Amino acid sequence: MSGESPPPEDRRPGLEVGIEFEIEMLMKVRAVIESHANECPRDPKAILLNPGNHELLGWDECLGLPVLPDDRAKPMRARLVCGTGRAGYCEEGEVVWDEDGEAYVFIPAEEAGT
Repeated sequence: MSGESPPPEDRRPGLEVGIEFEIEMLMKVRAVIESHANECPRDPKAILLNPGNHELLGWDECLGLPVLPDDRAKPMRARLVCGTGRAGYCEEGEVVWDEDGEAYVFIPAEEAGT
């Protein structure tokens, strides 16, 4: 009976692509954090993702850092906010936290006045 279709619960279009996308982005974020650790003396404060990638992933946190959408992050890339802006993948600026301690916005240095 090889001509039968699998049960509906076994056919989930896009599931494998979604998992592969999430794994790929996690590997990229990890690589950016590791490179940052080798080149920058400051700890990152947040991870910035392209708004489209941020929406697809739905991440609020990754590897212990808050994840925020930002138009300056290219698709399929991650940027870090560390406050120095010295490395090519760092952004200088501040992360604004809400009363519950959750990161909710990134303010670039030129707008923050730093």
